Amino acid sequence: MPACTLAHALVYARLRTLSCSLSPSSLPPSYEDVRMPIDVANGFAKPEFEAAKAAGTYDANMGRLPILTVDGVEIAQSKCVERYLAKKLGLAGDSDVQAAQGEMIAEHVQDIKTAYQKVRGVADAAEKEAATKKWFSEDLKEWLGKLEKVVAKTSGGKGCAVGSKISYADVVVYSFLAEFFDNLDGVKASSAGCPTLLAIQEAVGANDKIKAWQGKRAVTVM
Repeated sequence: MPACTLAHALVYARLRTLSCSLSPSSLPPSYEDVRMPIDVANGFAKPEFEAAKAAGTYDANMGRLPILTVDGVEIAQSKCVERYLAKKLGLAGDSDVQAAQGEMIAEHVQDIKTAYQKVRGVADAAEKEAATKKWFSEDLKEWLGKLEKVVAKTSGGKGCAVGSKISYADVVVYSFLAEFFDNLDGVKASSAGCPTLLAIQEAVGANDKIKAWQGKRAVTVM
């Protein structure tokens, strides 16, 4: 794999899948992780980031992060970076079809996230509380039931979303079920009838390299 530098902010919510995608495979000695600090106590100040942004360092992502630099060439947008790394690190399946299936699953998961963000965006407090309760008691269960049917078709082995070995799609599913939501009890109840999804979550969670990464990843503000 060519020399790579990943620049990102210390906001885990924005890079959880990307970070997990790196952990199952061996990264080259040339890989560099550049993390821009955020001062929470000082109103989420980001002086280093703002200086670099003003200097044009992050123009490839329209003044944002993350940016992956590969042999001097910049790649922006977290999903593009995720999928590039998946291919380079052997996490894109064994064929172009499996790679496409993995991306399909990732897009399905993104659809569910988008639906949930609408719930989080409800302005009225009482309406938001009711919508959130409905989400974890009804809506998420329905969404996960649909996703279960998808992965039941694409899985080629227990604990695998696509084919018969760990892939980007597995990491996407794991990150979504295990880390995306604050209400993990609600997720557990909603996914109870989804054996394929639960097997994927269990397999990725038991991956030695992912467990090692989880034990040493940086503390983030979100």
